[in-house]
Amino acid sequence: MPQNNNDFKHNLKSDFKSNFDRDLGDLLDNAVQFGTGVGATVLGSLSDALAQAGDAISAARGVPPDSFAAWKRRLDFKLKNGGYSAGIALTVVGWTFTGIFGITALVMGILWGVGPAALGVSDAAFRVFPILFFCSYPAMLGFLYMAVAGMRKLFYFSRLRKLLRAARDWQCDLPGLARTALLKQEQVYKDVQKAVADGDFPGAAYSADFSTLYFDDTLYHPVEAPAPAESSAPAEPLSEPEQFRRECEAFFAYLQSCRGCLGRDTDAELDAMQKTCRALLDFTAAHPEQLPQLRRLRDYYLPTTRKLLDTALGLGDDTGSAADIRRDITAILHTLNLAYTKLYDTLLEDVSLDVSTEIDTLEAMLRQDGLTHDFESDFTTRSQPK
Repeated sequence: MPQNNNDFKHNLKSDFKSNFDRDLGDLLDNAVQFGTGVGATVLGSLSDALAQAGDAISAARGVPPDSFAAWKRRLDFKLKNGGYSAGIALTVVGWTFTGIFGITALVMGILWGVGPAALGVSDAAFRVFPILFFCSYPAMLGFLYMAVAGMRKLFYFSRLRKLLRAARDWQCDLPGLARTALLKQEQVYKDVQKAVADGDFPGAAYSADFSTLYFDDTLYHPVEAPAPAESSAPAEPLSEPEQFRRECEAFFAYLQSCRGCLGRDTDAELDAMQKTCRALLDFTAAHPEQLPQLRRLRDYYLPTTRKLLDTALGLGDDTGSAADIRRDITAILHTLNLAYTKLYDTLLEDVSLDVSTEIDTLEAMLRQDGLTHDFESDFTTRSQPK
């Protein structure tokens, strides 16, 4: 019996030591992972802060900063640690307490509806349920409003940062900037108007027609338009076909500017792309009802193609990884050309079907009205025997 008792104590001690070592190891692993995450965050903040300090020191010494690039980096840092971080905080706090008070209001409402008899409590104790419900429900609505406001703030500053990162100079073509950042033009116009008015883009200005954004308002020199005659009609907005034509012409001009910069293979793909897109443009000019089928082409494929070419042009020397990236971009250009050709063929098939239906109807009407003696011999049409 003593032997067994000693064995039991020995086994218990061994198990305790093993569990203690394992728990200690897990604790150390978690501590290391947490420290690594915190360290990465701190290092990222230190990197941004050092970049800001370097710009400030250079300015104090009279050394001009890297012009637009340095200014853009500072503003992006300010937007990230200002409105963007505030939006994240409001969203997290809002949704967290919305869930807490929402669940509380739901539970209290259910218990209130059940009644004191079913719960087995007195009427005095039961009064706590409606009181907690009426306290939790307004609190839930308040935090829900906070969460929605935080998300709107978060998305707004996220769009501003996308626009800022897509900008390449103090003066930018605003519709082109929206396409490069893959954002809707109408939303970009509203965001820019708000950012300039609220000072989120300090010292910025935009033209009256929203065609140009100036990150330095000293570059903006508005031209006063002559007073219109009383009898002159107000300018009408551009039609959708005309807007599409202008977008395509701007895209063709951009493709032309890329020729000779990325190699012969890429030039060949650019020539093919311009030819196919020109055919699509001419087709929609004659068939504007087909424009809705080109919405994805306008809103995504053409802006993304331009963004890829911008990346290829900004890689510098054609060595190492830069050559691999350019080769991949040339390959996707070939794939896009095949897709654009297929899209053009699809549009032609739709028109061919419509034409075939019209011809069949015309033939039937001519036969019905007796306006031809022998339709096949009098007219050279599809119905003529081969």
